[in-house]
Amino acid sequence: MQKYSAVYSLASLFLTILLSVSQAKAQLEVPPQLKWKTLKTAHFEVIFNAEQQDLGYLYAEKLEKAYSELRSYFHSRPDKTIVIINDKTDVTNGYATRIPYPHIMAYPVLPGPEESLSDTGDWAFELLAHEYTHILTFEPANGIMKPLRAVFGTIIAPNILMPQWWKEGVAVEMETRLSDHGRLRSHYQDATVRAMVDAKTLRDFDIAEANENIYTWPQGARPYLFGSLMWSQMIADKGTKVVGELHERQGGRVPYFIETPARDYLGASYSSEYDSMMKETELRALEQLKTLREISPTATITPQNNFQSVSAPAISPDGKHLALITEDDGNSRAVKILTKEKDGQSFLDSRMTDTIERFNESFIPATQKDGPPTGSIQRISWFPDSKRLIYDKIDYTNRIQRYSDLFVYELGERKAKALTKGLRGREPAVSPSGNQVVFVKLDGNRTHLGLIHLATENNPPAELLFSPPMQQRVSYPTFLDEDTIVFSLRTEDGRENLHRYSISSKTSEAVLTDYPNARFARKTTEGVIFASAKNGVPNLYLSDVEFKNVRPISHTLTALFTADMDPLNKEIFATEMTSQGLRVSAIKPDEWQKTPNTLPQVSSLMGDRYAKAERNPQAEEEARNAVKASELDDYSPYGYLLPRYWMPFISGSSSETGLVIEAQTSGFDPLKKHMYEIAASWDTGINKGSILGSYINQTTPWPFAVLSYKRSYYLGTVSNEIEDFGAQLSVLPDTHWASIYSNLQVGWQYLERTTLTTEVKRTGPYAYLSYANYSQSGAQISPESGGGAYLGAYNYIAQEGYLNHSQFLAGGEIYLSRFLPKHHAIMLRLNGVYTPEKVSPIYGVSTESMVFIPNSPLPQYILRGYKRGQLFGRNLVTVNAEYRLPLKDLYRGSGTDALFLRRLSAAVVGDAAAAEGRFVNDVDLVYEVTSMNKPYYSAGVEAKLETTLGYVIPVNVVLGYYVAFQAPKGPEGVLATALQITGF
Repeated sequence: MQKYSAVYSLASLFLTILLSVSQAKAQLEVPPQLKWKTLKTAHFEVIFNAEQQDLGYLYAEKLEKAYSELRSYFHSRPDKTIVIINDKTDVTNGYATRIPYPHIMAYPVLPGPEESLSDTGDWAFELLAHEYTHILTFEPANGIMKPLRAVFGTIIAPNILMPQWWKEGVAVEMETRLSDHGRLRSHYQDATVRAMVDAKTLRDFDIAEANENIYTWPQGARPYLFGSLMWSQMIADKGTKVVGELHERQGGRVPYFIETPARDYLGASYSSEYDSMMKETELRALEQLKTLREISPTATITPQNNFQSVSAPAISPDGKHLALITEDDGNSRAVKILTKEKDGQSFLDSRMTDTIERFNESFIPATQKDGPPTGSIQRISWFPDSKRLIYDKIDYTNRIQRYSDLFVYELGERKAKALTKGLRGREPAVSPSGNQVVFVKLDGNRTHLGLIHLATENNPPAELLFSPPMQQRVSYPTFLDEDTIVFSLRTEDGRENLHRYSISSKTSEAVLTDYPNARFARKTTEGVIFASAKNGVPNLYLSDVEFKNVRPISHTLTALFTADMDPLNKEIFATEMTSQGLRVSAIKPDEWQKTPNTLPQVSSLMGDRYAKAERNPQAEEEARNAVKASELDDYSPYGYLLPRYWMPFISGSSSETGLVIEAQTSGFDPLKKHMYEIAASWDTGINKGSILGSYINQTTPWPFAVLSYKRSYYLGTVSNEIEDFGAQLSVLPDTHWASIYSNLQVGWQYLERTTLTTEVKRTGPYAYLSYANYSQSGAQISPESGGGAYLGAYNYIAQEGYLNHSQFLAGGEIYLSRFLPKHHAIMLRLNGVYTPEKVSPIYGVSTESMVFIPNSPLPQYILRGYKRGQLFGRNLVTVNAEYRLPLKDLYRGSGTDALFLRRLSAAVVGDAAAAEGRFVNDVDLVYEVTSMNKPYYSAGVEAKLETTLGYVIPVNVVLGYYVAFQAPKGPEGVLATALQITGF
């Protein structure tokens, strides 16, 4: 048995080119036709769509206010922070980073009523205070880090490598402390904690797990939930000065050594402080539960199922169907229908008959984000005939913008049709006649009440009925009759009440104003059901349609949100917060009817730590003055493009006798209209250097890219040195009209290869088309369905002094899991290169010995068990088959150690390859001629350990044992390892 040695592969050239250019599609940030403005204040440059100038000025003032408020907590601040207001999505999100310069990307859509962020007030301020806290967190560089930052630039930011709970927790703390709302005052977060404490599961979440995004509840919210409670506890124990002290001290330390500052300033380790926080949180929740149990809570029945969440119940008017929104452990969100099989039956005894829509939350191009996940489907409503329903879904309307649209599903046809395209509409409801649909229309930082008069044509026009001021949220409209709509309106100060709107008179009035946080109104046969936090806990209430008589119909220990009533047996089905997340539970009629009129009262779980934020006249005045003194200019990208950092790397040499010393930098303007990357290296083993530069321009409808490189390496043996020089120009046509899963590159390239005996030049056009519709998320250890394919054509034209030939690349993969045990999967992959002309094998491709980029749709010529580059040729085909299976969920770490073990999986693999070219016999040191009639086989087993390294870097460690059946000495076993960095 032997271990692998590393050899540079010809396939790496194709991979480098395709990766460099295909990144452009994933990073398309804004539509190229939009005009942008830059508002320069004392501390920020706010970049916004020229048509949203009011939004730009609002955000500028909120930012300057956040600066004034936060400077008393943080000692280090950047001179300027770039803030982009990018209204390209209806998903509530954003992110902050300091690479290559401090900047914030804010997606300004208001949170929906059932999101964890729903209990907001001044949304713009809370969002920007949260993100600017991140910028201030990343800023300190003290002690040894100060000269290192002077040398290496903005990449030196020790606190950016702190645990996620540390970074997100302090941001949630500040969004709460500086406002009247924020998640530490949220009914949603309080309900989450009470549910865990009541089920005795709170202590299951240790400090190591608090850093992670794990598919079980509370999923990606862990760092926000437990991190915010942790910072709240630290400040309660040591005062607000601890914020600046810990940030400054940690900013002068080597990353991952984080406990010493905690012991110095907290008097205990982070792990001990975390235990104290959990005890205090548990005591507070137990006290609330004790108060709430002064009256017996409403008994609910929660059906057992395998979904991660179930929400938004909607019952058909005839009482035969119950529609739900579900999310499985692979993050696939779907609309499901339960159907009664006989009269008098309860939905609790019904079976699931239809899956209307299955939308994978994870299948979007990888982007930075800062927030727990939000759902792509929000609400379901039935038509009065009970034969159709309508729902909303967020999806790509073009290859950049991701907006909400409305869809209608016909039960008879079992087919969904898009009602709108690019509407930005969510939360639809149908009128009693079935001729109108009311919905919430979204814009940047604002909402509207919209109406569609249904017609025969697709994408019927929409009418705006009611447009409140910016920052006010309209949600969950419902028809009371053909002319009257009830909806919720949440104002900038956080007050939320039901409002009644008359279509004919175009008037709106607030109703039931003594029921705070009122939302999710739905008309039933018994009246209007809605949710309110009147007693400090979101409960269900029932009102007559005139809103004169109201009474509670639930008394929950956690929270109840959306609900509907079975018109036949009067059972209520409601979204309930449980210790396992959101579930749809049933309340029997005799149970909800006996709810007392007065419920026990509780206040915010941590509210005593956060007095109502008093106005800060000085901060407000400074913010107004900063905006008054600001300068408004047309956006220009060029001042942002100078390199701000460089990053050194050291790795093993391709010659196995030296080292590769590499330096890399990159840059882009805030809108990513221009992006570039430069990398240079020196191989001490062969005493030669390499350099690569790439540039992507996205100012035109079709982005274009320029790539140039010079590489020095060897093939097969150290004596066979090769030097490549290449240049490429390509464009990326928009293929969204054909499929959102496709990508096309068309371009021209120049290649020059020098060996010990030859120098060959090639140039010509090429086209490369790819398609991939698979993803992996949640509990999945592999994609389980879907597949991908690619086709590339290269024509190196004839001219004097140039090699003339053509070349074709084709391949694809498919993932299968049907009939297999849960989360087992089969992967089948085929990759091939065909060169019609008889050129030297070195102008083809070569095999790779391991998979370093898992589940990539790009060409990978894998032949495990053999050395890297051992088989190469002008024509080459590889076939790979893998049976993948989960072994064990680990999900454990040790305190604040910078290593977290996630899960272990395995695979049985088999590879086959054939080439019209050469096989490197490394025993006899000869190149053996091989043909497509001589296949090379291997088989083996792999174990994969998924980890989080350094708190933020997902790293897979793969250990494989393979048998190469056609090795030079006969069948030979090989032990190999690989590190895979995924999704970072």
